[in-house]
Amino acid sequence: MARSFLSEGVSPSARALDGVVLDSGSAVRVHHDPVYAFARTPAPGRVVALVSGGGAGHEPMHASFVGQGGLDAACPGEIFTSPHNRQIHAAGARVALPGGVLHLVKNYTGDRINFAIAAERLRAEGHRVTELLIDDDLGSDGSDVGRRGTGATVVVEKILGAAADTGLGLDALADLGGRVVANSRSLAVANGAHTAPGGDGGPAFDLPAGQLEYGVGIHGEAGSDTFAQPALDALVGRMVERLLTALPTAPAGYLLLVNGLGGVSNLELLHVLAAASDQLAARGVRLRSAHSGTWASALDMRGFSLTLTALEEEWLTHWLAPHGTAGLPTPRALPEPAPAEAADDAPAAAQTPAPSAWLAELAALFADRRAAFNTLDQRTGDGDLGTNLAGGMAAAVRRARAAEPTLADDLTAVAGAFLDDVGGSSGPLFGLLFQQLAGALTVPGEATEAARLAAGLRAGLAAVSRVGGAQPGDRTLLDALHPAAFDGDAPRGHLDEAAVAAALAGAAATRDLVARRGRASYLGERVLGTPDPGAVALAGVLLALLERHDGEPKPALRADLEELTR
Repeated sequence: MARSFLSEGVSPSARALDGVVLDSGSAVRVHHDPVYAFARTPAPGRVVALVSGGGAGHEPMHASFVGQGGLDAACPGEIFTSPHNRQIHAAGARVALPGGVLHLVKNYTGDRINFAIAAERLRAEGHRVTELLIDDDLGSDGSDVGRRGTGATVVVEKILGAAADTGLGLDALADLGGRVVANSRSLAVANGAHTAPGGDGGPAFDLPAGQLEYGVGIHGEAGSDTFAQPALDALVGRMVERLLTALPTAPAGYLLLVNGLGGVSNLELLHVLAAASDQLAARGVRLRSAHSGTWASALDMRGFSLTLTALEEEWLTHWLAPHGTAGLPTPRALPEPAPAEAADDAPAAAQTPAPSAWLAELAALFADRRAAFNTLDQRTGDGDLGTNLAGGMAAAVRRARAAEPTLADDLTAVAGAFLDDVGGSSGPLFGLLFQQLAGALTVPGEATEAARLAAGLRAGLAAVSRVGGAQPGDRTLLDALHPAAFDGDAPRGHLDEAAVAAALAGAAATRDLVARRGRASYLGERVLGTPDPGAVALAGVLLALLERHDGEPKPALRADLEELTR
């Protein structure tokens, strides 16, 4: 089990505040007993203090939202635990302004109780205090305690932080916040649990591989449903539809916030943002601002939430206002969409011939083997070979243009796709090989197709070696390509079963080689026992070429390839 990187022997929430101070520059200070963070220099025009808080584990919420344009104080509890009322009372007393204190409270029992007690204590000391309850989570809609407070907290604290800096009073701020809450809904999903805090480093709940928990909470609470994870567009479409159904129509448009729960990469969150934008556009929704990042995490849960806010026009100014906090989003307005061209002006769609059956089958083969090749590559490199090969073959299918494609046409399409559209090192090198194979098939003369393919393999071997600098024995695709092109030192005259069998044997032999080229060279002897994924993929391509040429499957060779990808 993975060991945490949290400091040992200290309160996780208190120690995290020391990091928040450093991250914020001069914007935040920390009081240690009781623990809370507060703004060093509030905005001069502010007359009402904003105080929020909640359990640790949701960083950067809330302490990193302290500063001008954000909160006046934030009170962290321990992991997934509400702050104590003593913290909230002390923080409120420290930052209270003449116009009063507004408590921003997420709808969890512990938070509500402790903020309510702190409010009573502050009122007894003569402070005006109002509570704003945030309850946006559709995953808990209909429960006895009501909707949880989740991603909309970020939207509320950003809008109210900017509004408070303009000098808005307590009642006006509470009314504004109430309307934002009423017009905001969130929904979260996860395909992996967070690491259980304080335990042995294991997952907080069990979720079978390939399954998705729909409607999760930010403490790892179970969702409303569990099912096989669909494609991203389908999943986001389902989430968007439910959010829109729960919200009023907004002539001023909507805000969209894609929030990571701690274990999802920024690359994935951007994909989610793009998918959500497409789904909203397909429904005719006017999107005024869209943003992705991690603001309300759940430790390292592998999931994300969507928050949608039905705007009132004046809110957009506060949402887009600059701020001095370390953690609040810094969104930008989206331009109005350009008017669509009249249908009569649109050019007629070109008719694209379908790819050959062989090329379609080759693309399907590598799509099916994508996970297997990625897994193989993870043992010796960066784990993207399967994705790159599948993407290259899919691009080749899109490039196919010949009405009655020959093998040379197909190989030309594959070469162009790998040379132009596939990054890294393996993709372009595969492209060079396909380019040489395609060229060999178009050389004038009476040589058979099998002989021309053999000549193309030799030319491809020379080109790949020139460009990449590798030689047979370096643990690269050349360890499969060389034995396919040469029998010892003698050039092979044909692409046949013996050539492909030699390629498969060469790929298998890389299990015993230490890499001298590529990313695997950094791993030394740790790669021993695993075949080179590029060599295995190259052998798979040659097998597909042979089956195309002979017009029949090769069961024994396929079995050897299957063995190499396990």
